[in-house]
Amino acid sequence: LPALLLGAPAQRLAYAAGPPPAPQLPAEIAPQAAALLPEFQGDLADTSAWDRYTIDATLNPDTRTIAGRQSLVYTNRDSVALDAVYLRLFPNLPEFGGRLDVSNVTVDGVPVRSSYERARFALRVPLPQPLEPGAGATIALQFSARTPLNGASRYYGAFNTEGGVMALASFYPLVASVRDGVWQTARPHARGDFVNSVSALYDVILNAPGGWSLVTTGSAIEYRATNGRQVARFVSGPQRDFTIAATRLRVVSTEVDGTRINSYYRAGNTAAGEMALQVAAESLRIFNARFGRYPLTELDIVQFDARKFLGVEYPGLVFIDSRLYTGRDGLEITVAHEVAHQWWYSLVGNDVQREAWLDEALASYSQVIYLEERYGAEAAARELARFRSTYLRARQSGLDGTIARPVTDFRGNYVALVYSKGALFFGALRQQIGDEAFNRFLHDYYASQRYREATGVVLLATAEAACSCELAAFYRDWIETAAVVSLP
Repeated sequence: LPALLLGAPAQRLAYAAGPPPAPQLPAEIAPQAAALLPEFQGDLADTSAWDRYTIDATLNPDTRTIAGRQSLVYTNRDSVALDAVYLRLFPNLPEFGGRLDVSNVTVDGVPVRSSYERARFALRVPLPQPLEPGAGATIALQFSARTPLNGASRYYGAFNTEGGVMALASFYPLVASVRDGVWQTARPHARGDFVNSVSALYDVILNAPGGWSLVTTGSAIEYRATNGRQVARFVSGPQRDFTIAATRLRVVSTEVDGTRINSYYRAGNTAAGEMALQVAAESLRIFNARFGRYPLTELDIVQFDARKFLGVEYPGLVFIDSRLYTGRDGLEITVAHEVAHQWWYSLVGNDVQREAWLDEALASYSQVIYLEERYGAEAAARELARFRSTYLRARQSGLDGTIARPVTDFRGNYVALVYSKGALFFGALRQQIGDEAFNRFLHDYYASQRYREATGVVLLATAEAACSCELAAFYRDWIETAAVVSLP
């Protein structure tokens, strides 16, 4: 496995500009092409499909703050006119343990009086006039966010400063989803992932002290360093969220199918950092072949401190808990699972609070695919047996139930049903329709739903189309009811 920066201190030594702006794209969109592999740059052509975030912020690891200005070019894609737009402020959730303040809000240059709701999780931005379906508005504001210090044991570690990493998951005001005029602003439950969001384009300038590596969603297209400070500009391509990690870690890198993979790790964890890189590279190669190619030019794996989970995915950036770098089993399968989430969650979205099984179960079954391709059928069978054992223990304890329900409705059986029974469902589906149709299903599901928000209904229809067969009863027994099913 070739390494480009084996064991070097974690400085980005070159911020190479990407391919020249695609001439068919308007000027405000064209820089985004640098974040996409050449064959996917055409995905940007439908400029009306994307909201656009522009952020210019200063990052200060000493005070654990990031502050600056944000502009959101927002299009009403709902069916009704809107009299307000809602932004979500994730750092204000108790689970995050931080703070995000917003001020000086304008809409199309007109100052408006915004207001906090839902214990400061939601910000209501009134519109000077109703925004009709298909119409757009530009919302500008100032923001300031602050992370906890050494909060991994108490809070959600992906928004935290600890161990040489300032992790800034969902640090900025993120627009909520709206359906038929009803904004989705309910406070998320910590049992599942926090963020539901539509794919958008991000153009982010960060001003930070030197000596820190700026690891983000997307790719850097500009960089300069003077007088002990650095300024870098990043573009995302179509992404559901934008995440930053400022680190003092070491880095090792390689390239797979045109995508640069970077593994950031602590100085004393070189072997594990290199292993994380190798697993990420093999996962990307395997999943490119089985699902369809990853469209982005960069993917980052970052060691950090978490005590409530072992890994978490964000678009183009994966956080892996430090415990897995110090001899604890599970580094390989956790990295493979989180890389699979780049397809199932990031590229193919779903409502992670209402239908968490869609991405979690498919990412879990992707572990089986990874082991099958890398080590053979016996390794895949052992992983499937592990899922079977976990699920059977729950079933024998009276904890069986439907998979398709909101995360708030699970009681002591979330992992057993969503991850284990969900993975078994995909194994059973593969047996039901055969390998050829199953592989066609994976390709078609990814190709048709890339950048969209899929549902269980869409997944079922895609599987039926792939096999030219009827699967409603099979799906009902596995997903919508607690029927006794034959396990693969």
